[in-house]
Amino acid sequence: MVCVVKLDILESVEELQEILSQQTDSKLKQKVQALYLLKIGAANTIEQISKLLGCHRTTVSRWFTRYRKLGIEGLLNKKKIIGRPRKIPSTIEKQLRNKLEEIENFNSYNEVQKWLKAVYDIQLPYSTVHRYVYYHFKTKLKVPRPVSRKQNPTDFKQ
Repeated sequence: MVCVVKLDILESVEELQEILSQQTDSKLKQKVQALYLLKIGAANTIEQISKLLGCHRTTVSRWFTRYRKLGIEGLLNKKKIIGRPRKIPSTIEKQLRNKLEEIENFNSYNEVQKWLKAVYDIQLPYSTVHRYVYYHFKTKLKVPRPVSRKQNPTDFKQ
């Protein structure tokens, strides 16, 4: 069933063209194009607009509903994507960085793991501590391989 869209677009054709030229994000540009196509009469139904823009009719319908409720500002407002909080807060991260810069502080990632547990009560798996210290701080915690006490130091080949 084809239904003609009944939407009162407050902006003029010139304003929509100006807004369209300012958009850099392709999704936002599509939203303004949908309003523009409806305003100039190039398409009268949601199905026509969705075919012209190459997106689903439900998406276009959702855009128009958002425009009815919030106007052009609400339509073009992008949601901030908030991720999961960090395992190690930024205040503790600075202190860990300072500790890592000190000479002979940590000899292994296990020691970093134990330090975080003892001082800040942050219990993290070894793999997380390794990934965080190695990739985030670009720090390699290396210790030489153990050498037997029985081994003669002159036996090393160079």
